[in-house]
Amino acid sequence: MVPTNQSRYDVTLRPLAYTSILALSLLASILSSAPRCALALPPASQAEDWPRTVLLTNDDGIDDPGLLALARAFAPVAETIVVAPLGDRSGSTHYVSVYSKHVLQVQERDLGAGIEAYAVDGYPGDCVLLALQGLLADNPPDLVVAGINGGPNLGFDWLASGTIGAARLATVWGVPAIAVSGLAADSPDAAAAVAEWVVGLARSELARGLRAGQYLTVSLPRTDPTEFKGVRVAERAGILLDFRFSQVDADTSGTRTALWAIQRPQPIAPDAGANDATLYQDGYVVIVPMLADEVDREALAHLLEQPESLPEWPETERGE
Repeated sequence: MVPTNQSRYDVTLRPLAYTSILALSLLASILSSAPRCALALPPASQAEDWPRTVLLTNDDGIDDPGLLALARAFAPVAETIVVAPLGDRSGSTHYVSVYSKHVLQVQERDLGAGIEAYAVDGYPGDCVLLALQGLLADNPPDLVVAGINGGPNLGFDWLASGTIGAARLATVWGVPAIAVSGLAADSPDAAAAVAEWVVGLARSELARGLRAGQYLTVSLPRTDPTEFKGVRVAERAGILLDFRFSQVDADTSGTRTALWAIQRPQPIAPDAGANDATLYQDGYVVIVPMLADEVDREALAHLLEQPESLPEWPETERGE
């Protein structure tokens, strides 16, 4: 808890605790057995009280209606803690500003009954570390849920997503996570319906089976939830948003300075076949299982077996 008379919270990061990664071999079969109707809830966990404690964050800011809907949906079934940025921090990946500034300003917020909430003058990554290594250090959550973000994160767009960055950072620090993106939040009823489904996903055997190092990304079609065709699991499409830059005319007073502005990114047509982008365009909620560990195991094994393939460090003469 942050004392009510304390506006700044010193953060001391603890050493990384990373447990072994378990394969999600049953993921496809679990999801493929789910009903095909719009937003059919995943099968309930045998432990109806899991997750007992859930941490919510996002990259759109603590006042975003998607986050509020999620908090209100979780509050009746779990201890719900919200730690989110003060404002919009979209596209921040898992950037952590507290590494350089060392101190975070934290404001307590009232988001309703059963919700403990804090607004942080940082990024989603700051919020996750502050929660796991500070606010909840003595009582870590069972699950972190990031979102509900306003835009989808398909293909390689996850690399820039603050929503997915928060989930990934949480699981590196030992807590499984779900990142939810794509809500068209014009309708409170639509936000509430999606939030209730996310609670169902969080309480399912699929989420309960996640371990440290594992997380799920969820992309929601930007239509009314009643029009969703169902839920699918998929690979990521090999696409990126088509970012374009153009030079802006400006008076640089003779200095060697130029201004470049980014144009609104346009989506590239997805690869053929069943992937997150094609299924998303067809109106499905798409879940992609992810691992935080990016070590290339095949290359590592090859290099360990053939160390001679590495260049030798040059010998140097040492003074006697």
